[in-house]
Amino acid sequence: MRALAAEAIGSQGASAVQISFTYPFESGAAAHPFATQPQDKRTAPRRRVLLSAMIVNHEFNTIFRCQVRDVSDQGARLNIPDCFLVPEGFWLIALSSGLAYEAKLAWRHYPNLGVSLGEPIDLDEPTSPVGRNLRGIWVAAVR
Repeated sequence: MRALAAEAIGSQGASAVQISFTYPFESGAAAHPFATQPQDKRTAPRRRVLLSAMIVNHEFNTIFRCQVRDVSDQGARLNIPDCFLVPEGFWLIALSSGLAYEAKLAWRHYPNLGVSLGEPIDLDEPTSPVGRNLRGIWVAAVR
């Protein structure tokens, strides 16, 4: 398929330049260079939010606030203060809902982080020792 053609007239006569592209559905073809490429590789759609949350390391000795900017069924995008180094795994407490999630770092591009989230722990009625520790942190933060 012809995508772009140009003609130049100079001192030595006319010359033509033709650039051809094939579409990705044709075998062995590269993607069209002017087509927009999908940037989102998520399997689930994301929803924009602006929520307050807390990051708690697994030892419960480092705690700081962050903002949740996007969420999906599998993860979230967090906005964190520049001075904090977030560990590979941590607890994420959603302050408004009283839910805690085990989070795993997926990517870093400061001040943003992408995390995958495990099953929620309801901090209103925690049933595990970890849930009770997280509840204490949550209650102190929302008072």
